[in-house]
Amino acid sequence: MVVIDTSNTVKTNTPNSSRAAGTAGNTRADKAPEQAASQAGDDSVALSPEAQNIGRLREAIDNASGVDSERVSAIKQAIAEGRFEINPERLAEAMLAQDELLS
Repeated sequence: MVVIDTSNTVKTNTPNSSRAAGTAGNTRADKAPEQAASQAGDDSVALSPEAQNIGRLREAIDNASGVDSERVSAIKQAIAEGRFEINPERLAEAMLAQDELLS
């Protein structure tokens, strides 16, 4: 889970940030948050393995070809002609497999 801090504060681990309050005006924390953030140096973000996996899944979904319109048309025609058969065992197995994926 990614948490974004919206408080607009900058926390640094530099010696300046641990000085006593009597040195006002000399630390990064005393400057405007935007200015302090720009002087903080290189920023980096590390994504958890779960977030990386979600990103890969999202990319796969975006690149998926979508609906097979030819197959949909063939199934519609088979239903209209009464040729479409449902295999209850196969349907039940697919539903159970889907339930296992979600739990």
